[in-house]
Amino acid sequence: MCGLAGFYNLTRPAFIVDRQLLDRMQQTIAHRGPDAAGIWVNDECQLGLASRRLSIIDLSDAGNQPMYDEQKQIVVCFNGEIYNHAAVRRDLEQCGYVYRSMSDTETIINVYHAWGIEGIARLEGMFAIVLFDVRHHRLYLIRDRIGVKPLYFSLQGGVLSFASEIKALWPLPWMQKRPSPLAAYHYMTFMVAPAPWTAFDGVYKLPAGFYAAVDNHKRLSFHEWYNPAAAAVDRSAYADEPACIERIQELLIASTDKRMVSDVPVGAYLSGGIDSSLNVALMSRFSSRIKTFTIAFSDGTDNELAWARRVAKQFGTDHHELVISEAEAFAFYKRMIYHLDEPLADCVCIPFYYVSQLARDAGMKVVQVGEGADELFFGYPSYGRYAQVNRWLWQPGRFLPAFARRQIGGFMQPLLDGHVLRQELLQQWVDGQALFWGGALAFGEQQKRGLFDNTTTYQADPIVEQVYPGMPQVADSHAVVAYHRAQLAKLDPHADFGKQMLYLELKQRLPELLLMRADKMAMAASIEAREPFLDHHLVEFMLNAPAALKFKGNTTKYLLKRAASAFLPHDIIYRTKVGFGAPTARWLEQGKFFPAQLARLAQQYASFTKPESLVHPSVNPNGGHRAVQNWVLQQLWAWEQLL
Repeated sequence: MCGLAGFYNLTRPAFIVDRQLLDRMQQTIAHRGPDAAGIWVNDECQLGLASRRLSIIDLSDAGNQPMYDEQKQIVVCFNGEIYNHAAVRRDLEQCGYVYRSMSDTETIINVYHAWGIEGIARLEGMFAIVLFDVRHHRLYLIRDRIGVKPLYFSLQGGVLSFASEIKALWPLPWMQKRPSPLAAYHYMTFMVAPAPWTAFDGVYKLPAGFYAAVDNHKRLSFHEWYNPAAAAVDRSAYADEPACIERIQELLIASTDKRMVSDVPVGAYLSGGIDSSLNVALMSRFSSRIKTFTIAFSDGTDNELAWARRVAKQFGTDHHELVISEAEAFAFYKRMIYHLDEPLADCVCIPFYYVSQLARDAGMKVVQVGEGADELFFGYPSYGRYAQVNRWLWQPGRFLPAFARRQIGGFMQPLLDGHVLRQELLQQWVDGQALFWGGALAFGEQQKRGLFDNTTTYQADPIVEQVYPGMPQVADSHAVVAYHRAQLAKLDPHADFGKQMLYLELKQRLPELLLMRADKMAMAASIEAREPFLDHHLVEFMLNAPAALKFKGNTTKYLLKRAASAFLPHDIIYRTKVGFGAPTARWLEQGKFFPAQLARLAQQYASFTKPESLVHPSVNPNGGHRAVQNWVLQQLWAWEQLL
């Protein structure tokens, strides 16, 4: 059940709920739910809801949306899955609630009837929910704990408009499509606009673990209903390593079991690496015939087909493969921009779409994917380097006075000439800023000075202030990092460096970059992607695991590898990490299609010549990082052409 849209009049005079507008909104996101469509209107309340359905739980018409209770007092549009709906349903039935369907959507309605908005804490799953209480004229927009499903909204024209994708908002006549300069500034660092900003001025994304509420006086407020750092944790669980590993195994098995809940088959994306292979191994405990899907590139570099085939053979899966070329990747590029809605500079979007289309062509609607494993289990080599730099440089630097750091920085800067990233880190150290800003960054603050007018002042956005009170709305991306670190410090003043890193990833990169690419690219092919590594019980456990245990003996994913030893062969677990990616550097520098696109980009940004390397790959000294930067600019350029 994968697409919703609608609008609720707050202050617009002479407003009429236009069904044709609702129909245009749902047609815009038809790819998210090709099985059914629905519209619900309340003229008195001036509210309209629209939905698109991908039938997964209760395939009958009884599961269609918008869904309302028997008295038509509660109406819901819902995108996602409630994995524990059967258990919650049993509790509700014991309390006297009578069901008319087998759908998990009906459980949301009854949960609200029984416990009010606080009842959402009983729901385990991935979801974006719009719920309207007709009796009390209250509207709620709710996003799941981790942010697996997106939910966008706007207050333009005195109307609260909302949808699963930004493009569904554009048919509305009161909406204006304007770029957000501050969001663009932050995008250049984080490769996506951080929540609640989007690339469009006046269009927002609800952060993970938040809900928005409109009361009976049509006053809007925002509430953080879940924060993983606020969860109670028994720290003694990490004292005994074997017991800790056993607990991780239990959590992984339980999470996988939940995500097998479906009235249609559940498949898996399989690269042959530890994350996807472990997914398949655990899924095979609950299903005897799993379909697996692998993508590769025609130049053969970093080709993992042999590893994927081996895992598929070991677990007896019905295995499917697809090899794509640069020409196919380039052909999809403009459609990729369309489906993403805003710049999201992760080239993995291309293979993710193609493997999703491969699964859809094989008759699948649901797949399990490996998102979150690297973040939870310290899987990136860069995490280890960050930990070492923090230990040997950042922690001792805290005890140096500011003038001493400035003197040391002044001495070191000339020695790092040509090493832009190291110069950026040195400046962060001198300024007393945080070392870790995120697991994937493009441009640093010094580099962005060549791209933006530093004299520009940004008018504070009242919605951003409501969602994140006190977050500085300035041209300084460290302000976003510092805000979230400060919130963590309130919840856990003694959080170690590993917890600080993972918390930042959970607040920014995971929900707004990695999970959005998974959602948008899978849904472009009408596929629902489920993330067993991001069950909130596992997230909470790993958030509090000591960094020394996550990166023990300089081994990435130490705990996951130990846990996986009960399910996978040794050589699968400990083979060299390749990662699910795309050969962006080769496409941009040596390809037959992307270099011409890049040349047009350079011409478009001809004024950005400080430094020149920002727009020309041949003179950028930063190796693989130049491909990331050029991909960021390419995304921004393509998005601007679609405005």
